[in-house]
Amino acid sequence: MQVNIGEKIKALRKLTGRKQDDLAAALGVTPQAVSRWEADGGYPDIEMIPSIANYFHITIDELFGYNNDRDRIIREYNDKAQRLINNSDDMTECIALMRRGLEEFPDRVDFKSKLACALNMQGWRKKGEVPNIFWEEAAKLYEEILPYDQSCIIPLISVYSNLGEHKKAEKKASEQPDLELCRQVLLGNLGSIGSINDEKRAEQYRGDAVLELLHTFQRALNEAIVCNAELENSREGLELLLLTRQLFEKILGTECYGYHSDLCFIDMECVKIANNIGNHKVAMDFFDSAFEHYTKFEQWKNGKIKKWEERNDEGRETGNSDEHFTSSLLRYADPSGHKVIVCERGFLEKAVHTFPEEKKKMITENPKYSCIFKC
Repeated sequence: MQVNIGEKIKALRKLTGRKQDDLAAALGVTPQAVSRWEADGGYPDIEMIPSIANYFHITIDELFGYNNDRDRIIREYNDKAQRLINNSDDMTECIALMRRGLEEFPDRVDFKSKLACALNMQGWRKKGEVPNIFWEEAAKLYEEILPYDQSCIIPLISVYSNLGEHKKAEKKASEQPDLELCRQVLLGNLGSIGSINDEKRAEQYRGDAVLELLHTFQRALNEAIVCNAELENSREGLELLLLTRQLFEKILGTECYGYHSDLCFIDMECVKIANNIGNHKVAMDFFDSAFEHYTKFEQWKNGKIKKWEERNDEGRETGNSDEHFTSSLLRYADPSGHKVIVCERGFLEKAVHTFPEEKKKMITENPKYSCIFKC
């Protein structure tokens, strides 16, 4: 069995969020030496192998690639934690699970991220308690892993706000790069100026940039409408959402398999505004649409709709799959890279309460919607 020890060191270093300088200092070598190992330009002395394994909290066998059991255990931890996050309201079990996982594998960034997520969710169950120990610990974890996982900025700012640390939230947000400097936009620009000689990959990057900007626009518009009483109670607010929805439909194409969270949340906001202005028939149409997205999300979450990353290469090439876009603009875009906002049945239940009592009674007693109101 041929093992590239440099590639293994690099993979372990990135997985645990370490820099070359960190490893070099721990081993008493120069950062240039670590760089050479990772670039396959040399090998560490045999005497250093135990120190390298110890640094990453693994065995020498695991360092050399004999880690099937370790990979299996890590995968089982991650899979079980994700199921608990997706399907449980009480995160007590998930928090305990991830604490055990981190005792066994102390440097796993993915374990820390799931623990932070579970603590954040549990914090909502203790909303109003001072101090909220779950949110406080979640904030510390998000701060720790933010340099290695930039997506943590969103829940971190949310947790700061929940803790009443508004200046800290504003400061952290203001430190982030402009929208035009995000990864998707930069890669899309590369595809547009001819820096990528693979046209299919360039088209994927351009499509991914469109999806990212569309998603960001939808969230910004929704927040602007929600926080504006005039728009939330007028035809103007509804028309803005309808125009946004039409834009989504044009860009995504006539078919978008799988769950699309942006469309789902647009529909639920349309329900509220339509009811606010007394157009209950339109509100019911949008509620039905939101419900269809919710049921797709449940199927997607439970594995009944195959995710992009689970498909084989042939399925990716032919588009013969459950989750993909059919528009020519996004034909090579990767749906797995599109941000998904979890849809909880409580969101739909809240939308139902915006209807008049008579309509609300009809919905709650309709067997079609029984899954929303299950205990």
